[in-house]
Amino acid sequence: MPTVQGLMSDVSELTGQISFPELVKSTTGLDVVRLDLNTELDKSLNEEIVKSARNFIAYTTRTHQRYEGGRINDVGKRIEEAFVEELKKSVLTPTLLSKSGYPDIMIKDQSGRVTYLESKAISKDWDSQFRSFYYTNGNKIKSSARHLLIAWNIVEEKEKYWRVVGWKLCDLYSLNQMDIKLEFNSNNKALYAGDLLIASS
Repeated sequence: MPTVQGLMSDVSELTGQISFPELVKSTTGLDVVRLDLNTELDKSLNEEIVKSARNFIAYTTRTHQRYEGGRINDVGKRIEEAFVEELKKSVLTPTLLSKSGYPDIMIKDQSGRVTYLESKAISKDWDSQFRSFYYTNGNKIKSSARHLLIAWNIVEEKEKYWRVVGWKLCDLYSLNQMDIKLEFNSNNKALYAGDLLIASS
């Protein structure tokens, strides 16, 4: 049976930092493609996403749209769904991916190229050390593609009602520092039955 020291030694190489393109390549075998704004196709893709983001902000401002949620993730999901509807008004073809985990949205441009878009709601200071981006196994990634992230700056106007006040669009190709957090865990079936159980109501 392996010792804790042996297990930790085995995973020690994983506890450093890895770039996002390296992480995707190692878990899926697929490439993260840089968004090259010097090419017409990528320039057009960027312009369509930016135009949709601007139109989305203009709509929420004009209609005084607020998003309800006690948890930031709940608010972010509602914004994500609404933004996909805005993207559908562009020349792009967005698909809201089912299941949780990265990425949230798949976009096909007019040439049929795939771009993955992650949508995040941010209520903290943009410069904070708060962890808001997570990657698990890449099961939803089916092709080499551009990987972008759009972050929505949200403000709580009153309890559980949030307003979108801004956004930032990032190219994850340049994300060079992904931290790895390892943990040991167990489940309910293993914990609350058999020899472990000594009393119950």
